[in-house]
Amino acid sequence: MPHSLRPVSPGSSLPPGSGGAPTTPRVLLLAAPAGPGVERYVGAVEEALLAGGATLTRLDLPPAGLADGLDRPETVRPGEPGRRGLFGRRTDLLARTPFGTGAQASTGAQLAARVDVARRAAGAARRFGHLDALVAGHPSLLKAAAGAASLGGARRVPVLCYGADIWRMPPTDRALLARHPLVYPVTVSSFSAGALAGTRLARLLPPGVPAGWRAALLAEGARRRPQPPVPTVLSVFPLTAWADKGLPTLLAALETARAELGRVRLVVAGHGPAPGALHELLSAPPDTELHESPEDETLARLYATADLYALCTRTRTGGTRPSGEGYGLTLLEAQLAGCAVVGPAHGGSRDAYQEGVTGVTPVDESPRALAEVLVGLLRDRARLTRIGRRGAEWAESVTRPDDHLRAVFQTLLGVPPTPPPDPPAAAAIGAAAAPNGSVPSDQRAGSDRPRTLPAASLSWPRD
Repeated sequence: MPHSLRPVSPGSSLPPGSGGAPTTPRVLLLAAPAGPGVERYVGAVEEALLAGGATLTRLDLPPAGLADGLDRPETVRPGEPGRRGLFGRRTDLLARTPFGTGAQASTGAQLAARVDVARRAAGAARRFGHLDALVAGHPSLLKAAAGAASLGGARRVPVLCYGADIWRMPPTDRALLARHPLVYPVTVSSFSAGALAGTRLARLLPPGVPAGWRAALLAEGARRRPQPPVPTVLSVFPLTAWADKGLPTLLAALETARAELGRVRLVVAGHGPAPGALHELLSAPPDTELHESPEDETLARLYATADLYALCTRTRTGGTRPSGEGYGLTLLEAQLAGCAVVGPAHGGSRDAYQEGVTGVTPVDESPRALAEVLVGLLRDRARLTRIGRRGAEWAESVTRPDDHLRAVFQTLLGVPPTPPPDPPAAAAIGAAAAPNGSVPSDQRAGSDRPRTLPAASLSWPRD
């Protein structure tokens, strides 16, 4: 994958001690392809930094050190404008490296790729001079970020951590995370913070949702549609990770649910292509449907038309292939579209919904426990609709762009946004942002005031 260096915001700032007007925060963001959920998270962080007045440059690097099996989307997604380099033109600064995983690359090639990543990150930091922060968008970029920080004079090096990548982190990276004076972990949930407890106290930055994508989900959820005769359960995940995401358990639970309720439709969607084993697995059960790499418009519609969204990720923190859900951004997306959710039995997903209000958690990872939840919810579809509406209300309140903007600045830079968010721009972002979440760099996040659900809503809706 080619590398690209792009100054996302063309603003200028003065070096420390040069006098003149106060400087705006200068940030270098290192990013690597690591799956659609991570890309959404990093995209929302990037959007918030721009909206708050930071001078931001993003450097896209190859996924050196990412564990085998991670879904890796293309750098430029369909419908998304290409990333632009210096002087407004696309610049591919690095040639393709011989990086690969497993049998595809030797240890020497992987080492060469790591060295190349570190060299290019250091070169970028040196060119930009003083940096208020050098943000590593994935733990695989930790060494490159730490090495480049001294050359760029970075005051801090936050490293964004998520879920399974924490348990896959090499011991040398964990030691560096624990001992480097500038480096500190930032993670998505209290569960993931606990997983990092052996390194350093992590700071929490719950996921934001890019403004355009958030607006598309809310709009789809607000549409009134006739209820189809057959209830629908939806699950969204990178299709290559179908086993870790608990699809066999979901299929077994649905078999039990169909025995009690009759027909239940299952829709599986996610970044593909789907492996042959997944096609074979889904070919046997009735009423199943597979969507490979759906466009955002299609995905938003799938969320909004499902009766229930289920994410059944297995939590395995040890062994050769750890898995687990650090947060489960798709749970938040489903609620924005007005869909009730079922989260994994373990992991950090309980931060992504209100237990007993907008979603339910099975008591364990067994098909029996999941089937009990599915049957209990699908028996009353009208009640599920009301739960989904409450989920949309809650998700809308916890994904306000201005709240996320302030959290990003405080967590990554230790300062408030400058200038503060401009209230009239909230409508402009919703109107102008593309469905895929991309927003022009000169638009600011809205500043709706945060609100919480009333105490009366902290229980299941009753007839």
